[in-house]
Amino acid sequence: MTAKYNPRTKWIITAGVIVVVVIAIAGGVGGYFANRSSSSSDTSISSTVASTASQTSTAAGKTANSTSKHFFGYWGQSAVGNDVGPLGLGTRRITADQEQYDIGHYCDLGYYQTMNIAFLYDFGGGDGHWSLDLSSLGRYHVLADGTVSTELNGSPIDASVFTTVGQGIKHCQSLGIKVVLSLGGDMHSPYTFVKGDGALYGKIFYDAFLGGSGSHRPFGADVVLDGLELDIEKTDTYYTQEQISLVQTVKALNSNVIFAAVPQCYLNGINEDLNTGPVFGSHPELFDYIIVQYYNNPTCSYPFGFNFEIWTNVTKLPLVIGLAGDETSAITGGFLNAGQLQAVIDMVWDNAQFYGMSVYDVSSSNPWFSNYSSIMSRALHGETVGSGYPPQGAFTSESQYASRCAGTWNYANDTCSLTRCATDGSCANSSWYCFDFLSPNC
Repeated sequence: MTAKYNPRTKWIITAGVIVVVVIAIAGGVGGYFANRSSSSSDTSISSTVASTASQTSTAAGKTANSTSKHFFGYWGQSAVGNDVGPLGLGTRRITADQEQYDIGHYCDLGYYQTMNIAFLYDFGGGDGHWSLDLSSLGRYHVLADGTVSTELNGSPIDASVFTTVGQGIKHCQSLGIKVVLSLGGDMHSPYTFVKGDGALYGKIFYDAFLGGSGSHRPFGADVVLDGLELDIEKTDTYYTQEQISLVQTVKALNSNVIFAAVPQCYLNGINEDLNTGPVFGSHPELFDYIIVQYYNNPTCSYPFGFNFEIWTNVTKLPLVIGLAGDETSAITGGFLNAGQLQAVIDMVWDNAQFYGMSVYDVSSSNPWFSNYSSIMSRALHGETVGSGYPPQGAFTSESQYASRCAGTWNYANDTCSLTRCATDGSCANSSWYCFDFLSPNC
């Protein structure tokens, strides 16, 4: 299997002009690392799953707190097949039958209340083109002239691949599970917004995926998704207003369509995500909940600076904590083992805005690869799944960081013998990346 680009995988974290990836800490949160093996549950690779939690079929709403929380699963990018192992890119090869399973398979596990399909990764520019990427299954392209093509790694495939996905979507919905399409993804994906794109693409997406009747409906004419989310991870002149216009256009066609935004947890020193923050900040009435991405963002994640309480001052919308399904799904950090997950749950459980958690993605957090979704589901139903980790302590600062080369954040943290990055941030091993860490660690 050749390495493939994953629109959601981020290799660096940009804070203004400073690239920061935190690795370790001494002092106040030293126990985070010292207690790595003390959790009462762990997430080692396993082909078995704990007993299935009962399915709760609750629609998205504006009231967050309850005796159990919502669980959102991301499906579509086959994170288990991203070709990244602990030693870096190209060090975890899998076979075709180990890629993501059908979306209906994960819905049948009984863990998730919402399934997010990732990603509609290419759109914008004023010409009406768009493309859907489902990783190991292929891509569905609609060109500006209305021509449709379907391909996998450049080779043509039959469009029935996508209508088969549609049957899985209908199965999920028959179980009471909401299905939401994620727009955008990684900042390097080719989506953009120019003036007029909001109204244009709001209508296009409504006709293609929601209650409209467009000629291009990849999942099938009878498959109607429940909503859309804005996972927009870059910005420019027209981005904010056109995102608002997109949501308003869809809501004018059907006010019941679910809408979410997916900001990064990093708040840029101004208590705002720069990409979607101005959108839901100025028009909170258009959104049902916010999924704050805490993986690949260690500076604002547990235990370095978990900032959920600050987020409750940024917005009064229900907040979902976005987590990774495995350390290799969070190359630059943020994966929480069961003990660390429990520490985070304990900090937020009684907060009225805590709506639930999401996992990226379902392929890397379920068998054959792991049982992490089972652990998360149990935690979100109030079970204790781990121990041994303290609440968030004092936040860290960039003045504490040094750097070294490794394949993943976790491997860099665990291996003090690794070499420092070159002055230009490069690494001698082309499969490795330059990660910053808190210098007292070694």
